[in-house]
Amino acid sequence: MALGSSQVKTSTTTHAKEPHDIIKEVRLLASLSHPNVIPLIKHEISRRSQNLSLWMPYIPYTLDEVLQSSRFSPHPIISFGSTTSSSPTPREVQFVVLAKSIIFQVLCGMSYLHSEHVQIAHRDVKPSNVLLTPMGCAQLIDFGIAFHVGEDRASKARDLWPEYTARMYFEVSTGPYRAPELLFGPRTYDAFAIDAWSLGATFAEFFTPLHLQDDDEDEQSFSFQSSDRMPDSKSEPESDAGAPAPPPTPFVIPRGTHTRPGMPSGRWSRASLFDGMRGEIGLAWSIFKIRGTPNADTWPSFLTLPDANKVFFADVPATDLTIRLPNLPPTTMSASLRTDTATHPPCSDPVSTPLDLLHRFLVYEPSRRLRLSESLDHPWFRAEPGLVLPADSEEDIQVGRPAWVSEAGAVTRSFIVEGQSRTLGDLLRMHVVSKEH
Repeated sequence: MALGSSQVKTSTTTHAKEPHDIIKEVRLLASLSHPNVIPLIKHEISRRSQNLSLWMPYIPYTLDEVLQSSRFSPHPIISFGSTTSSSPTPREVQFVVLAKSIIFQVLCGMSYLHSEHVQIAHRDVKPSNVLLTPMGCAQLIDFGIAFHVGEDRASKARDLWPEYTARMYFEVSTGPYRAPELLFGPRTYDAFAIDAWSLGATFAEFFTPLHLQDDDEDEQSFSFQSSDRMPDSKSEPESDAGAPAPPPTPFVIPRGTHTRPGMPSGRWSRASLFDGMRGEIGLAWSIFKIRGTPNADTWPSFLTLPDANKVFFADVPATDLTIRLPNLPPTTMSASLRTDTATHPPCSDPVSTPLDLLHRFLVYEPSRRLRLSESLDHPWFRAEPGLVLPADSEEDIQVGRPAWVSEAGAVTRSFIVEGQSRTLGDLLRMHVVSKEH
């Protein structure tokens, strides 16, 4: 519900679904102040209905809307042959500038939350929980299942579902963005590492295929599928388990689709890297088929998880992430192909590509995942095309961001493409899909 420049979120305090907690959300939001975190304007509880209402700024776009846009790709929908040019096309430049800015801003907000003086894990990072203002400022929302590390019991006394370090909820995060350790019943875990994995899965969707659907198809998320069946505790997958699937194309137009790109009756759906549509065991198998079945080297602490021995998974190797991400910027592919994405953890020297960045989040062992404070210094953010941030106040560009951002020329408010100056807001309006088919 929008009221002028504000929107209202209302939730019950008497029939809330565990572990979602709007009282905790109000408490945490009221303590936060960062350009990349949604601000809380005010809150109010109805004595009659016991509903709690939160007033927040009205922000018109979501990251989901950008990801569902066929314009948000470094490739044209229809291509008349591959290019061997080492220079990016204008379409690729625009895609990289917008992707890099959104990813950087999300990491700034998350790094602030994880910082020593805040210590909050979001635990539900996903595209629909990132809003985008008309100027292109990314803001994190939905703190109903967040966890404040180290918070004392007195602070949680009025929460609907008080949660403590010794007994945490593993029923957090959403579908394909859930960290693999959550699928095996832990009651204590590194909540910050949960966010790191979710960020990797979210950022991967910037580069996964777009799938054209008829309007009469069921509304559901599209993810990578495979022919081999899911293993269970009594059987093994078919003999071709782990066999490489045919590389996807940037745009998938299935046979039998009655629509064509651009027709009013069709819509685009972005693939998720992992398949969250088949329950926890299905999600685990989806992850293992891409990142490899865990072993003592790739995930040393796996067998300490309560449910680690309850289901048998066939032994399959990790696959190359590049074949799953056909919308990676073409001019980064030579460097990306030198990145061994089958290793856990990655090599110590980062490469200035988005693939290298997201690969460092998608590591099995929680303690080996890239920490948010380190992620902001990843070399991709300083590679060409440079980092463009929203045209907000001069002060905001420095808040919660690494020191190199203040260096001359490190960050701009606009960029030139095809002879025209574009701001981040211009790019966002070119790509947003809220009314696109």
